[in-house]
Amino acid sequence: MIAVSFASGCYGHNCDGDVQVYGRNSGEGRLLSADLWESSPIDGAWLSFPKQRVWIFEINDIGDREPQIITPYVSAQENPSGEGANFTTAAGNLAEISSVQKGRMVVKNGTCADYFLRVVVLAAPNPPPAPTPVVADAGGDAEAGP
Repeated sequence: MIAVSFASGCYGHNCDGDVQVYGRNSGEGRLLSADLWESSPIDGAWLSFPKQRVWIFEINDIGDREPQIITPYVSAQENPSGEGANFTTAAGNLAEISSVQKGRMVVKNGTCADYFLRVVVLAAPNPPPAPTPVVADAGGDAEAGP
């Protein structure tokens, strides 16, 4: 007699994901300060982050600056600030960060579990403005010719 057992896990296509873009539309993310951006408020609804989901973040608010510190948070609840809810900083394949460029990055849920995601990004500060060149006076004290 042959017995076959079925176990859940990422086999075949039961763990296929999708790709979503975030930040193209008004209200998708916000600046908390000149250099600090968040995908959603800590006390609001977080982004759906189902198994194998890839989020492409287009962070127009930081312009052409590169993200320097990227902190992804995950929760089993959409709004984890409520009583009894919780969240944690994501690590490993819970939030795989890649393709970090000026004003853009990718975060992937590399697991077969469904979560909700919040991302906080600290961008490189804007460079200080270039100094204005000082033009030397070409001789205000000289007398006119003969």
